[in-house]
Amino acid sequence: MTGILDKFYVEHGIYGARVMARSLQLTGSSLSDDEIDIAVGMLKDDLDACAKEMKRLLKVNRASLFEGWPSA
Repeated sequence: MTGILDKFYVEHGIYGARVMARSLQLTGSSLSDDEIDIAVGMLKDDLDACAKEMKRLLKVNRASLFEGWPSA
């Protein structure tokens, strides 16, 4: 299963969850310190969202599929 969170893919399957960049270029050209801080801040926010999604998917994968069945 794959989901897109802005500039990143979050994938999960039988081997766990991972984040992959959608492209080689993650920011545009920056001409000032403020532009750099804003671009990097947005990437950090996206990575935080990826981490939340990865943790949610791992929790879903660990849960039992049927009520009453033990989870592994």
